[in-house]
Amino acid sequence: MNLKGVLKGVSGGNEINKLIKSYDIIGDIIIIRIRPELESKKDIIAEALHKIYPRVKTIATVPLYAHTHELYRTREVHVIWGDENLETMHRESGCIFKVDLRHVFFSPRLAYERVRIARKVAPGETIINTFSGAGCFSIIIAKFQPQSRIYSIDVNPYAYEYMKENVALNRVEGQVIPILGDASEELRKLEGVADRVLMPLPEHAYSFLPLAVRALKRGGGVIHYYDVSAGKRGGDLFKVPLERVRAIISSTFGSLRMEVEDSRILRSVAPRKYHVVLDLRVAKR
Repeated sequence: MNLKGVLKGVSGGNEINKLIKSYDIIGDIIIIRIRPELESKKDIIAEALHKIYPRVKTIATVPLYAHTHELYRTREVHVIWGDENLETMHRESGCIFKVDLRHVFFSPRLAYERVRIARKVAPGETIINTFSGAGCFSIIIAKFQPQSRIYSIDVNPYAYEYMKENVALNRVEGQVIPILGDASEELRKLEGVADRVLMPLPEHAYSFLPLAVRALKRGGGVIHYYDVSAGKRGGDLFKVPLERVRAIISSTFGSLRMEVEDSRILRSVAPRKYHVVLDLRVAKR
């Protein structure tokens, strides 16, 4: 039975219609968004979820349109049922990830995107993952392409410690290289080494774009550029992000050749706002 079905009989029809149907299950923790007008019903909603998923240890909420912490990319999380400890083990794509949702950003909604990127990696590639969190993109790439080498960077010390643990849990030591540091500083140290650069920080990735281009090898490579775009799904959501990318690259490098290999919408982050990705093939001289 789904959540709305369980709530019938204990809540009014209008309230049920306002309920956000989707929620995230991360390990043994459920993360749900509750509209402000349903805040008084959070205990009822939590009990209903527990009936559907009796093995979960914690049910928690994040704000309806939660923004991540600018530096560490964490979200405001409030436990409404169960254990206050938000550390959990999450399984995805044959890998296991240990995370603490208070201190590390993690979204199971990016599971397809992580696999999509991993499948694009060719044998022997060197990859830089600039905002790697607990290492999910990096580790899945390593599992899909054992001959790759991934420099996995994050400024959040909690994420770095979990990343190191996850590298060991998934037995990809030596292949995934955890790095604690600011992406702008670390990219300068890795100039000219990468076949591929991941930039999964949609709110601020554009500001690191020139450094990502410089991190590519002499012949160029691929940048997976993430951004937030406003508009209608089905409309031209990629126009503004692409124009921004072209303007930054043109002002920094002049006539550098670039083409879009792929573009896709990842998820909705607010009304008429979407998390998008552009796969950019950049040719360097």
